[in-house]
Order: sequence, then structure tokens, then C-alpha cells
Amino acid sequence: MAPSEDGILEKNVVLIVEHESIIRMETVQVIKDAGYVVLDASNTNDAMTILEDRRDIRAVFTEIRVPGRLNGMDLARAIAERWPLVRLIVTSSASKVQNFPADWRYIPKVYDAAQIVVALRALFASRLAVVN
Repeated sequence: MAPSEDGILEKNVVLIVEHESIIRMETVQVIKDAGYVVLDASNTNDAMTILEDRRDIRAVFTEIRVPGRLNGMDLARAIAERWPLVRLIVTSSASKVQNFPADWRYIPKVYDAAQIVVALRALFASRLAVVN
């Protein structure tokens, strides 16, 4: 966690983008239980609105096949371009997946809670190592 301007430690904020409500709710709970602040969106339009409205989002966990103006992969690319410090984790049940940039994480569906938390911790730890 990073210190805020007043010296208080801020929690890392994670945005979950998943169109299946049961999976989204379970994922939100797992990540909250791991100590993160969690926001969620069921489509990429809402995700972009949240990202534009908030400056405290540190990671996005998105399904590749999520609906909206953009698909999940295009959302991840847009985030990487517009907000380069936001960490990215993508997931999909597709058997054929694309190559991802080295600083993104891919978790195939069906995933378990531990995989998400491990990926987030690794992303935040690697970014801290680069910044410090």
C-alpha cells in the first residue's frame, strides 16, 4: 500500500469487469477478503466510466468476452495506453488465447480464488520493485 498525502496508507483499488453476475459477485468477495477495495462493472462501457471518474484504481481484472463498446481485450489495451500504471489481469474460457504483454497476467477460466489473489499480489509487488 502506498502512503497518501496525509501519510495514511491507501488500499489498492481493483476494478472487476465481468458480465456474469454470479462470477462477478464471487470474484468481488474474494478480492475484498484479500484486503483490497473492489469496484465492479458488468460491461466495458461502465468500466470506462468508472476509470474516467476515479483516479485511485490500481488494477483491472477483466473477462475478454465482456460486452460493451469495446470487448475486454480492447478495454485492456485502452487501459494500458491511457492509464499505463494500472495493472491488468485478463481471463477467458476460450481455449485459444492471445499473447499478452509481459506486464499483464492471464488467468484461464475456470479459476479459483487463490489464483486471483496470487496474481494481484505479484502485479503489485513487481510494480513496487520497479518504482522503488
